[in-house]
Amino acid sequence: MAQPHVPHRFDQASSPSTANRLLIWFSVGALLLALPLLFNIVSRVQAEMRMWSEVERMTQQVNATEAKLAGLRAALDYAQSDAFVEEWARVYARWGREGEVVVVPPASREATRLWWEDFLK
Repeated sequence: MAQPHVPHRFDQASSPSTANRLLIWFSVGALLLALPLLFNIVSRVQAEMRMWSEVERMTQQVNATEAKLAGLRAALDYAQSDAFVEEWARVYARWGREGEVVVVPPASREATRLWWEDFLK
């Protein structure tokens, strides 16, 4: 007995179902929608890293400035002390205390040479 000719049909195991096709298209669409979000996240992470490096640089700058300020405050405290006043009076003003004799060494002739003396030689 000969069987009638039936057009070839795919059996259910070899053809994807409608749900599977829908799931594939949904996945592709989700990936396409996720790409701009991924680029946005990457750019935000890069901006965050730049900001953190800027914060680190500014923190170092603040620490250096605070150290300089501490040094200046120490110098100001020393300049307002009696020890500084006495050092300045003895070294620069060449003053002495009562009963002391201040000896000022004479300046050497070589140090006070005038500039035109070099041209007249």
